[in-house]
Amino acid sequence: MLSSCAGNYNITGTSLQSIYDGNMVYLRPLDDDKSVDSCKILHGKFSMSGPVDSIMCVRLFIGNDIDNIPIVLEQGDIKVSTQEASIKVEGTPLNDKFYSFMIERDSLNYLLRELPRRQATMILEGYDEDEILRQLGEEEADIRIKIDKMETEFVTDNFDNVLGVTYFLVLCQNALNQYGFPTTTPQIDELYGRAPDTFRNNKKVIDFMELCKGNNQ
Repeated sequence: MLSSCAGNYNITGTSLQSIYDGNMVYLRPLDDDKSVDSCKILHGKFSMSGPVDSIMCVRLFIGNDIDNIPIVLEQGDIKVSTQEASIKVEGTPLNDKFYSFMIERDSLNYLLRELPRRQATMILEGYDEDEILRQLGEEEADIRIKIDKMETEFVTDNFDNVLGVTYFLVLCQNALNQYGFPTTTPQIDELYGRAPDTFRNNKKVIDFMELCKGNNQ
């Protein structure tokens, strides 16, 4: 999940939620509780900076271990804005790319979450139940295809950087959560089959695929 880099990161943030004022902000790797940087929120603002020896995906924790923001720690000026209903990270190439993808993906997930509400509304309005199931079923299938395609393109477009491996591992974790044991999906198999050796040789990718292989034996 690391790649060679040189320079400094500068993170500046604003929080419109007064409950966070005076709380600490911690920067931690995805798989480690040890902080790589920290600071305090004062008057709704915080900032931290340091050297970037290698690009990595980290999480910025605010106040506790629940509220956290994914960030690509890379050279440049990274701006973080947190509000009650939205989070925005921008200013560097990989963060801009990641959050552009996340906004589009989340908008499709929102449409999925709205389907049960629309079903209830259509029932109250007197629509035929079979017609409701047909229409909303088609819409759900279409949305899921779009999400699958978007995720696949995002990983393949980023095979050569930290975003590709990181999101691939997100898909692996989603499969683990869904089925209750390490396993691949057609999407994971496709991505792994198309990935270059540099991607396949990532230790975390190797570890997950070995778990899946052992589980299938």
